[in-house]
Amino acid sequence: MQADESDKKALLDYLGSQRLMSVATYGKNPWIATVYYVVDDGLNFYFFSDPKTQHGQDIAQNDKVVCSIADSSQKVTDKKVGVQLWGRCRVVESLEKIKWLFRKWHENNPGVESFLNLENMKKGAIKAKAYRVVPKKIKFFNEKLYGPEGQKIFVL
Repeated sequence: MQADESDKKALLDYLGSQRLMSVATYGKNPWIATVYYVVDDGLNFYFFSDPKTQHGQDIAQNDKVVCSIADSSQKVTDKKVGVQLWGRCRVVESLEKIKWLFRKWHENNPGVESFLNLENMKKGAIKAKAYRVVPKKIKFFNEKLYGPEGQKIFVL
């Protein structure tokens, strides 16, 4: 089923409650990595990663990615909630967007502000780059809201 604005709010609320996202890439071979992420109101996903990682190298060759987000504490008997998506991933070049990302990322993942910050990125003390996933399609499965095997599809 196609999603509406109330579905988008439910999706953003769920995404705000989670921290980890699996990102699958394809270069020479398929690869998957788990990253800490943040999301904006436009449903773009952001993460930091070293471009020399396998997924970073793959993204440089092929920007198509698939991602998955789910609460790993869900029991097999619980009503399932999670997200699957595909889209394009690229390095973020905008300094303003990178500043926003650091602020948002630190709100969600406190404790590393003294090391993971813009100054250390500029100095090269950290090798991470900022990445943005622009989804083309998001599947939000949520049996709590939509009943057994219920889901909403966002085509962007």
